[in-house]
Amino acid sequence: MPWTDIENIIADSEPTEREKRHVIDFARRKTKPRFYADEDFPQLATDILKRLLKADVLTVQDNRRRGQPDQNHIAEALRLGRILVTCDRDYLDERRFPLVHCPALVVCDFGGRTLGEILSTFRCLGSVFSAPQFFDKWTKIDARRDGWSEYARHLNGTTSRCRYRFNGARLQEWVRESQTGKER
Repeated sequence: MPWTDIENIIADSEPTEREKRHVIDFARRKTKPRFYADEDFPQLATDILKRLLKADVLTVQDNRRRGQPDQNHIAEALRLGRILVTCDRDYLDERRFPLVHCPALVVCDFGGRTLGEILSTFRCLGSVFSAPQFFDKWTKIDARRDGWSEYARHLNGTTSRCRYRFNGARLQEWVRESQTGKER
């Protein structure tokens, strides 16, 4: 059950020409991710997203939705086409918040909520910033300081669950062995 460098995984499964064109088309649009921060998201993390990472962040307070139930925040983020960012782990509950009915969602565990811990946790947002068009819905990211898990629904109706971390500057994915070969 090893961690494997992403470069090796990509080399083993070359994307199709259609997939390459799709990514290039999205990259040309140069869009930025748009976030919706709920009440549990700390102000320091919001400031880092806005000022340091230059992200478009709308908070529950800005939107005058403080005190609303979680379902309302999910619905509002989905309606606005924003990625919901929170520290509320309840959003990871598939029975209450099924992936098919959710906007893209990032649940952060910042530990002691220091600047360093927040920045470590935000390392998972690299793909969100490089291709925000892929993160409009059907993705849940469980972000921690030492790595993250992504749970995604694909257009063909299948779902996947992947774990990632940085080992130095190298991005790695957890790959488990099965009887039929490698599974991610």
